[in-house]
Amino acid sequence: MEAYYRERAAVYDEFYQVSRRQDDLVALRSWVVERVQNSTILEVAAGTGYWTEVAAPAAKTITATDCNPETLAIAAQRSLGSHVSLIVADAYQLPEFPDTFSAGMAMLWWSHVHRQRRQEFLSHFASRLAPGALILMFDQFYIEGLSSPISRRDEWNNLYTERVLPNGKTFEIVKNYPTDDEIIETFSDLCEHVEIARLREFWTVSARLRR
Repeated sequence: MEAYYRERAAVYDEFYQVSRRQDDLVALRSWVVERVQNSTILEVAAGTGYWTEVAAPAAKTITATDCNPETLAIAAQRSLGSHVSLIVADAYQLPEFPDTFSAGMAMLWWSHVHRQRRQEFLSHFASRLAPGALILMFDQFYIEGLSSPISRRDEWNNLYTERVLPNGKTFEIVKNYPTDDEIIETFSDLCEHVEIARLREFWTVSARLRR
């Protein structure tokens, strides 16, 4: 996964230029901005910083992390502002921070979390957030004929798909498509007010950590 996104960094933002996604992206940008007003945000899997840039004008501060310096180098070229910090960090081994955060973001990340590690990731992420913090995530759901075909399942029922980059390299990556019930079940252990919505190609979840 890390190698795939490192290799894809230069062309990743083409994802946001696909015409059929534009209505969803407008809705998602509004959804993010409305919810991060004046927040101190910890973002994991920030990638090229597309959603960091969306949130930056509304947020008080953002600490955006990703495991790949190559994608964060692209994020650094955006107009993020001095209140945004970019840090290379593994989503499963986040550093200790001086303060906790009032919100957490992880966009287009949940589908890449192995099913058996969902609770591990969420608990670790929550440990860096303040009690009552808002968690925001969204990701894609499977659409026959549009989504990349599923190449296999493993013993944990994780789904995999093959991706071919413009340079010809092929990668097999985890790409899960959780049901609403699965999302609620995972988040409800730590959170309350779990709210899910579905657009044409994306689902969203917002949830509050219990105090």
